[in-house]
Amino acid sequence: MVAEVKRLPIPEKYLPGLDPEFRKLWDEHGAYTTRADERPVEEYRENPASLSFTYPVWAGPQVFNVRDWKVPVSNPDGEVTVRVYTPQGPGPFPVHINTHGGGWTVGGLGSEAAWCREMCNRAGIVVVDVDYRLSPEVRFPVALYDSWTAIKWVISHAAELNVKPESLSFGGLSAGGQMSAVMAHFARDEGIDVKLQLLTVGAFDFRQVPATGKDIEGPVPYESFVTYKDVPWGPLGRLQWFLDHWIGTDPEVREKTFNDWRCSPVLAPSFQNLAPAFIVTAEFDPGRDEAEYYGTLLREAGNDVVIKRYPGMPHAFAHYNHPERGLSLSREYIKDTAAALVRAHGLAP
Repeated sequence: MVAEVKRLPIPEKYLPGLDPEFRKLWDEHGAYTTRADERPVEEYRENPASLSFTYPVWAGPQVFNVRDWKVPVSNPDGEVTVRVYTPQGPGPFPVHINTHGGGWTVGGLGSEAAWCREMCNRAGIVVVDVDYRLSPEVRFPVALYDSWTAIKWVISHAAELNVKPESLSFGGLSAGGQMSAVMAHFARDEGIDVKLQLLTVGAFDFRQVPATGKDIEGPVPYESFVTYKDVPWGPLGRLQWFLDHWIGTDPEVREKTFNDWRCSPVLAPSFQNLAPAFIVTAEFDPGRDEAEYYGTLLREAGNDVVIKRYPGMPHAFAHYNHPERGLSLSREYIKDTAAALVRAHGLAP
């Protein structure tokens, strides 16, 4: 019998140092998948499970209560759904607001449901997941302001949600991490106290990203961006595909947007007096170095910053948290982030 040919094999140069659990998982399952950027976005959204590496992903544990709310948003006018996970008890509870990943183009309330449920149970807090509007139907910076509007809505509806607005944190993964970093600046500027900004494998500088179909040109200040530009699970072409939807393809618009600090947070006018940060990076992620550089900028400005790099891990490792067939380091990430939220909100461990 002839073995099925892997269509997305791991190049030999990446094997040293790559986590053995992830190598096995990828070889047996991920190498046969189709990435989102290899199909039209409409086709992906029709059946994301058929075009995603879902084998190590799960729906998460049961929680005491789950309820969806509608939040009005503007520019353009509309509404977004927020899903509220509430633990058992009288409350009011501290609250954490999650902004999901997916390159501003795909994903939704199912993307980080397992993590949200775990945080609700482990930390004993309310977790609010934001289903912001996606590109290309809306482009930068609509998703950012949808998410910010949701945060302010949570604060203004604290009594209905049974949460403590004075004990607020937020964060996100990948695109959600980028937006959460920007929203920490918004919160500081509006005098909103934030206990923690949790930034997981976020992107913080897009100035080095070439147009779709082109390779990296000239020197790039982030070694990981060059070293891991062709990893099969998240190559440069995947990032370019997301940016084509989020920003568009017009060269002048792209250059202007990439130099807007709300797109590339490393360009923010000030890094002082921001919320404490827990920055998560993955060793085999092209965006690793820019995320760690962003953490350095926060730390040099006097902010409380913890940076943890998960060795041997790819960009999306935090999703692979299935209790039996996931990754040990993804489950460690669950424990780490729950502990960080417990500390940030001053809860008993």
